[in-house]
Amino acid sequence: MRIKNPTILNAGGSIRCPIFLLGLLLCICVARANGQDTRCAFDVATFTFAGSAQEQARCLLRPVKKFAHLGPQARSLPEPLDSLVGQRIDIDRAKFTSFLTANRIKEADVGGALSGPLSSADANDVAAGRARYFMIHDTSSPNFLNEAFPTNINDPAAPLNRLDRFRTVAREKVAHVFINRGGESATAVDFKSPLAAGRFGTKFAARTLKERRKGLLLHVELIQPRRRDPSGGRLNDALAPDPGFTEAQLDRLAIVYVAASIRRGEWMIPAFHAVMDITIPDGHDDPQRFDLDLWAARLKLLLDQLQR
Repeated sequence: MRIKNPTILNAGGSIRCPIFLLGLLLCICVARANGQDTRCAFDVATFTFAGSAQEQARCLLRPVKKFAHLGPQARSLPEPLDSLVGQRIDIDRAKFTSFLTANRIKEADVGGALSGPLSSADANDVAAGRARYFMIHDTSSPNFLNEAFPTNINDPAAPLNRLDRFRTVAREKVAHVFINRGGESATAVDFKSPLAAGRFGTKFAARTLKERRKGLLLHVELIQPRRRDPSGGRLNDALAPDPGFTEAQLDRLAIVYVAASIRRGEWMIPAFHAVMDITIPDGHDDPQRFDLDLWAARLKLLLDQLQR
C-alpha cells in the first residue's frame, strides 16, 4: 500500500512537528519510538543484503505497523524458518507435485511449473543466479473508509476475493501470485519472469535494483481490505482487519513459498514490502498484522505432511 495520510505524514512517512512546544515534545517521543525505522544494509556490488540468510531475513521481516513504522527486529526467526532460510531444500519435487494434485492445487496457480526456472537475478549475467527474495505484500484494498468491514470478507465468494481479474487484466498484474482470504491463489505472472516496480511495486526495486536486477524479487500479494484511521488523513487506509490474514491464506502462502524455493533449489529469504521500502519517500505499509509465528507454524504443518 502507498501511504495516504497527508495531514500527518510527509513524503518520507515521518510526522510533521508543529512549532509549539507540546507538538515538539510529541514529535521527540515519536522519533524515539520509531528509531527502528531504518533500512537493512544493502551491498550494491553484490546485490544482496548484509549478513547470513538468517540475518537478512530477521531484518527484512520486522513487524509492520500503521503508517509504515516498523517494530523491533527479533533475535531469531520462528522455527522452522530459522533453520531453513538459505539452506538447500530437500523436498522431492515429485512428492510435492503429488501433494498439489491430491489437494487439487494447480502448479499454474502457485507461480508456474515447478520444473521451470525463477527469474534471473541479473538480466545481463545468467551466472548471477536466480531470484533470492520472497516478497510478501498485502493489497490494502478495497478501502471501506469509515464503514465497518463486511462480515463476509473471508468468504471465497465475496467480491474482494475474486481472483479472475488478476489472471486476465493487464493492469492488475503487479505481483506474481495473489492469494485470497479463502486460501485460493492465482498466478498473474510466472515466477520465471521479473516484474517491473509497477504502481504498487517496491520503491526499492525501482530505485536500487532497476531493470537489470529486478528479477531478484518474487512478489506475492495477500488480499487484505483496509479502513480509514480517524487519526490520519481523509483517505488513509491504515486499519487492517484483525487477524490480518486467515489461516487458509497463510497455508497457501506456505505452499507458494515451498514451490518457489523448490525452483530455486534452496529456501528463499522472505521479506516484507514495507521493510524493503523503509525511508524511501512514498513508500508502503504492507503487510499489516502479519502473524509471522503463525505462518511459521502453518509452514511446519505443511512440511510434516510432505514428510509422511
